[in-house]
Order: sequence, then structure tokens, then C-alpha cells
Amino acid sequence: MGATKKADFAFEPKVWQDHISAYFDKKLVFGRFAVVDKTLTGSPGETVTMPYFKQIGAAQEPGEDEGLAVDKLQDDSFSATIKEVGKAVGFKKSALRKSAARAERIYKETQDQIARVHAEKVDSDLITEINTSGNYVTGFTAATAATDKCNVSNMVQGLITAFGDKWNDVLAIVIHSLQLSTLLRDTTAGFLKGDASSPWTGVPGYSGTFLGKALIICDQVPLVTAVESKKTYAAFAFKAAPYGLMVAEEYDMESDYDMLHREYVVGATQWYAVKAFHAKVGATDLRIARMTFATEVAA
Repeated sequence: MGATKKADFAFEPKVWQDHISAYFDKKLVFGRFAVVDKTLTGSPGETVTMPYFKQIGAAQEPGEDEGLAVDKLQDDSFSATIKEVGKAVGFKKSALRKSAARAERIYKETQDQIARVHAEKVDSDLITEINTSGNYVTGFTAATAATDKCNVSNMVQGLITAFGDKWNDVLAIVIHSLQLSTLLRDTTAGFLKGDASSPWTGVPGYSGTFLGKALIICDQVPLVTAVESKKTYAAFAFKAAPYGLMVAEEYDMESDYDMLHREYVVGATQWYAVKAFHAKVGATDLRIARMTFATEVAA
């Protein structure tokens, strides 16, 4: 019997890279709000830096005979550590040879699922980053289950507590589906509004505009300590450019054949780093707010 030929295994790295990359982008939730840089050149474990300019001082009120004090523009950099993530899937030769249609279906499902788990991993890492103390400002903390739920008044209080008069700069709010359940039954002002023309329409979990902000539903938000025996979750509000995602330009796609086990294996690896930009340029440059709201479901 001859060696495996192209006709036996239709693995095309470039095609798979394009398909997985496209599906990956569609499945990102938190990644859709990130500043994305696809010029990553380091290796896993290395530290990458992202330059930025520090804020200059406040404007001066000079006297009639007083000159302006000269300030200086300084730069600095963020730092983040590159990591490698990957996923491999195997097919038995007998499964691929069952029929051409069957093989095509297996390939398509594999591509979709590899892309999905990579997107979930990136979102998970971004959540861990923004949920780290110092990378957010606290807007609202649930203390009583009966009143500290996700409703209009508590959300407004949380946004204004976090950002003050800059709360209108918030672009998006991400909450858990159980928090949405409470919010949709709130009869006060500021109800959810459908907006098909919103730039966030393609983001998974987008449910419309709330208080003029995109409302995103994502059950990956962290579960925090229960409040009075009720499940309690974190919710986040983002201004523009709240965090960064630095990725390699393409997935590294590989394939192999295990002759002894008659199994084809394909794998995709990706290198990236994540970094929250909250309060990094300046102490008052607040970009991420974290709030916690109790739900009506027992812990």
C-alpha cells in the first residue's frame, strides 16, 4: 500500500488558517473591545512592551507678568507576557474514509471548534486580566440580595460612582444572563432598546442599547461570593480602548499521521499577550468599571 497522498487527507494549512481566524473573530466577546495588535514577534514567556505617552500637567493660569511654566512630554510603556495556547484534534483513518461528505463535515466541525475554544480562551484570559485588582474601578458592590440586583437605578449608580461625569464615555456593559433576567423585568426608566444599526451588532451576546450603551450578555463573567445565598456575578463597563490583545498574524497550523494508531492529528497554536490599559496612562484615566449584582437564583 502506498504512502498517504494529498487525496487521502485534505489538510490545507492556509485554508484552515483563514477559516479558523474568521470564525475566531466572530466568537470573541471581550476580545471585540480590545485594541488588537497583530505584530507580535516575541516567543512564549518573553515580555513585550507597548509604548504610550504620559499625561501632561494641568493648564496654568499665569499672571499678567508671569510666563508659562514649560512642561515635558514623557513616554513609558506597558508590559505583558506572551503565552502560547493550542488545541489538537485527531481523526481515525476509518472515520475519514467513510465517505467524502463525512470527511468534509469532520474538517468543518474541527475548524469551527478549534476557533471557538481559542476564542473562549482569549476571552477567559482577558476576563482574568480585567478582573485583577488595580485593573478596574469599583462602581457598585452588592451587599443585600433583595435590593442590590441588576436594575436601572443600581446600574446608573455604579457607572456614575466609577466614572463620575465621564460615565457617558462608556461604550459597552457586559452582564451575566441571570442579571439580564432581572433587568428585563425592571419597570423603571431606561429600558433596553433594540438597535440593529449599532456597530456592536455582530458581537456575540449583543442585546441592544441600555442607557445609551451596548449591552452584552456573556456567562463567562466571574461568579463572586454569594450575597445572602444568592448567586452573584461581576459586571463590567468599558470605555474606549480598555485593554489590549497582541496576537501573531496567523495561527500555526500543523498536521501529522500516527501510523501505528492509524490516526490523523491536526493542531493549531497561537501566541498572544493581554494587557489592561485602565489607569496606566494616568491615575485618572479610568477605562474599566467592575460592579457586582445579586441574582434571584440560589447559590
